[in-house]
Amino acid sequence: MGEHRGDPWQWRDEIVQAHRALRDRTLHDRTPRTSRVPLAEAAGRVLAAPLTSPEELPSQDLSAMDGFAVRRAELTAPGTTVLPVVADLPARPGHPAPLPTGTAARIMTGAPLPPGADAVVPVEDTDADPVGPAPAAVRITLASPLPPRKHVRGPGEEVTRGEELAAAGTRVGAALIGLAAALGVTDLEVHAPPRVSIVVTGDELTGAGPAVPGTVRESNGTMLAAALVTHGAIPRVLRGPDDPSRLRDVLADSARDTDLVVTTGGIGHGAYDVVKSLLGPGGDGTSRFAHLALRPGGPQGHGTLPPAVGADHGTPVVHLPGTPVGALVGYHLFVRPLLPGPAPAPRRVLVGEGSFAVRRPGLTVVAGRLRRGADGRESVDTLPGRRLAPYGRADALVLLDGTLRDPADAAAGESVLVLDL
Repeated sequence: MGEHRGDPWQWRDEIVQAHRALRDRTLHDRTPRTSRVPLAEAAGRVLAAPLTSPEELPSQDLSAMDGFAVRRAELTAPGTTVLPVVADLPARPGHPAPLPTGTAARIMTGAPLPPGADAVVPVEDTDADPVGPAPAAVRITLASPLPPRKHVRGPGEEVTRGEELAAAGTRVGAALIGLAAALGVTDLEVHAPPRVSIVVTGDELTGAGPAVPGTVRESNGTMLAAALVTHGAIPRVLRGPDDPSRLRDVLADSARDTDLVVTTGGIGHGAYDVVKSLLGPGGDGTSRFAHLALRPGGPQGHGTLPPAVGADHGTPVVHLPGTPVGALVGYHLFVRPLLPGPAPAPRRVLVGEGSFAVRRPGLTVVAGRLRRGADGRESVDTLPGRRLAPYGRADALVLLDGTLRDPADAAAGESVLVLDL
């Protein structure tokens, strides 16, 4: 439980493994909290079971174009064919009548294909008015024969019956909800949102209002709660005093009916770093603290609030620095991987504008803004400013390992790791 200077990525793996081990030990005593919720309430939640298709999509032959349903064998190609138009088929409920031999039916996108038709000729390949009433006859001019089932969407073309649409652990987004609705699915089996308690420490912290000498407006709790909501969790914020006995009571409260506790502040090297003194090697010894090779956010910690303070098997806790930027970086690196859904994974994008020069060892994190160039390639620009200000405009964290040169000297195609916010 002692202090050391460590690798941020090893620290991240250690937290994830410890959290997983604690979760596995408690499975026998806790019923997994899942429920079926209506589609309208599923956005942002995480699937507790695979979503499979109850039917084919489409369920029948549909037109993929506005045009005319025909029999391919009756068309002259290359050349011109004139066919009488015997039906007008908008996209609406009902079964169209079979298409008589030697005729065509005007048909709209999404309308069921009449039995007998095996292709659709787009309206632009005819002499018909695209917006007027259906003509008595249509002149079709083709440069080459229509391929089989041209402009026809067949049964199961998009989705087959029983096909897995999304695996358990998938975070539900708008497109998945739309797909489920199109298949007649009305509700989804999802995990209950994780409950996360945020304990913000520091007697100097104050709320909104006029600034008072010696105080700092509290922002970490508000910031982290907003991030947790964005990532599908239910947060609550508690204020933790710098008095150890009173903080112990707050921690006990924070661990009740919660899945994870996150603290901010009190984990540095000072005489008043109350979280570290209470839970570290000089106190309960239930949390491990380290100064990582990470800027900002070097001081970090994690552990388990003991049964006397938390639940039967303890409650996992992650300790973040008190500086807003350190807390924000620590949240994205060390807390997000513990939340349901796909773990955030850094990816590589091209070097953009801004100073990427790094002369220190370890991992340096700066605020970035992603953009896509005229060639379609994505790059990231670093944002100017100090402390939290540039992060307010950022949509990515730029992760620099100390080896990248200034972009003025960077080789073509050089890239950096980013983590999407």
